[in-house]
Amino acid sequence: MKTGVLGLMGLIVLSISATAQDTARVKKIEQLKQGKVTRQVVEAISRTPKADTVITIKSEDAFLPYEGKIIRHIHINRIGFDRTVQDTTRRFRSSIARMANRLHNDTKEWVVRENIFLREGKPFNPYRAADNERFLRDLDFILDSKIFVSPISENSDSVDLLVMTRDVFSLGASFSPRGITEHRFRLQEANLGGMGQRLQLSGVYDADRNPTTGFEYLYRKTNLFRSFVNATASYTEINTGRSVGNENESAYFFRLDRPLFHPFVRWAGAAEISRNWSTNINHKESSEFARYEYLIHDAWAGYSFGFKKLPNSLAENRNRRFIAVRAFEERFLKKPENISVNDQLLYSDRTTFLTQLTFFKQDFYKTNYVLGFGRTEDVPYGYRLSFTSGWENEFHKKRIYTGAELNLSTVNKMGTFYTYNVKLGNYWSNELIEDGLAQFGISRFSRIYFMGKTKIRHQAEINYAAQINRGQKRTLDIRDANGIQGFRPDSLQGSQRLYFRTETVVFTPWKLAGFHFAPVTRIDLAYLARENRALFQKQNFYSGFSAALRARNENLIFNTIEARVYFYPKTVEALDPWRFEFRANLRIKYPTNLITAPATVYDP
Repeated sequence: MKTGVLGLMGLIVLSISATAQDTARVKKIEQLKQGKVTRQVVEAISRTPKADTVITIKSEDAFLPYEGKIIRHIHINRIGFDRTVQDTTRRFRSSIARMANRLHNDTKEWVVRENIFLREGKPFNPYRAADNERFLRDLDFILDSKIFVSPISENSDSVDLLVMTRDVFSLGASFSPRGITEHRFRLQEANLGGMGQRLQLSGVYDADRNPTTGFEYLYRKTNLFRSFVNATASYTEINTGRSVGNENESAYFFRLDRPLFHPFVRWAGAAEISRNWSTNINHKESSEFARYEYLIHDAWAGYSFGFKKLPNSLAENRNRRFIAVRAFEERFLKKPENISVNDQLLYSDRTTFLTQLTFFKQDFYKTNYVLGFGRTEDVPYGYRLSFTSGWENEFHKKRIYTGAELNLSTVNKMGTFYTYNVKLGNYWSNELIEDGLAQFGISRFSRIYFMGKTKIRHQAEINYAAQINRGQKRTLDIRDANGIQGFRPDSLQGSQRLYFRTETVVFTPWKLAGFHFAPVTRIDLAYLARENRALFQKQNFYSGFSAALRARNENLIFNTIEARVYFYPKTVEALDPWRFEFRANLRIKYPTNLITAPATVYDP
């Protein structure tokens, strides 16, 4: 593979030599350039990166000196999955690598090229190049990407680009025990034939289930017909679709989505249809089992446009505007025969129409050891301000909705990341505010700290939410992401919530068969008050403490593996104060979406 990289570098250098007059001088320049670029490639996408390497730079910085130059040629070089598995014995390492190479298909060159939105013959845009690097890294089957710029000559107005990508080992399997009698598993190929297609089989075995096994089948094609539209089709028997009811659900769905993969893309949107029905896997009596069936139709589309360039400025104006519309329908074909008062809203039809105007500006820092184990991560900075309005018909009640959201992300000189978020929304019923919700939050990722070869990063979040004049929307709770991780009571509900969480991750130099390990400690504190009651009362206070060990091999398609033990000093509903959880497919990734579908403050 190294020979292929050097060969491509030679082609770029030969194109430079064709414009020179002094042969001896050209050879000298060629040797220097080849050595420099080759060192850049090896350092940027290394099979064995330096353990102490930590970067925090603006994504566009390396490209700014070449702004406006014409792109002559775009070359592509792919580093497939090769001998990256590390161990103490070379024999073990070699045998694993040989087996992996037989099973793995390198990404096809045309697949990489189809995911490049820079164009030959067009002026080079540093921000688009940075966006394209990030977009390639976000693909399931790509571990890292790097774009190198090679000037044709010192005074030339043209450049050549070298796009380097490195694959992950896309074939994966996971096994996750959920208890003595229940086990979950997954088999997946995220890059079938090297063509950017995912095949996935998930399943569960549970001795208390009827039938004892259930499966999910999923197919996904990335960038369909070079349109940047992704297509997904799935059938599930294990409640892994967009579930609404209280029972286990089977479903099939089809989805098309086109993200706003860089700020200057004009169109983005998605469309999804699904059919869901409850399945009696727990041997419930007919009178206890809720038999229902429903359809979901969900579609949205948006258009991006910008502001004019600033006077007397060559730089483009990165402030953008985005207008979007969304239509959503949840329609029950069959409802449970005996619906409790509390579940009547759950099993009611819902139709929503929303429009949204968003002002945003977002760029990225490149760094690592935030949520990953050394891979390049993209952390956004900028702002997003959205205004949403629409109409909803739910439980035979038609209401107008209005809302707003502000998201602000910053990075300071020390490498600390801050995100500030404000959400406001309410419905209007007879010109009165109903189901109002106000939410304010701040999150912080500290800079990286070093203790020898060990790296430590700390994160913290504080969030406050208050519900005003609740009508028919769900109340606030402190389950999992809404308060205390792993804490899942059904009865705790309120109209005010305040939570604080802090987590420390220690990235150790420990390695086993290519897997890196990170101990984690976490503290969750939360207050939850019922309507018209004071928040800061002893009976409203809950807490959770946990410790975990995470493991991940960045060269593999597996997500992070985590074993965690929880302790809750105060519990309800006879919940055990101690709890152990093992997750073999934990997906941890810093959110980088420029735009999301229009939604209300109550939508997930």
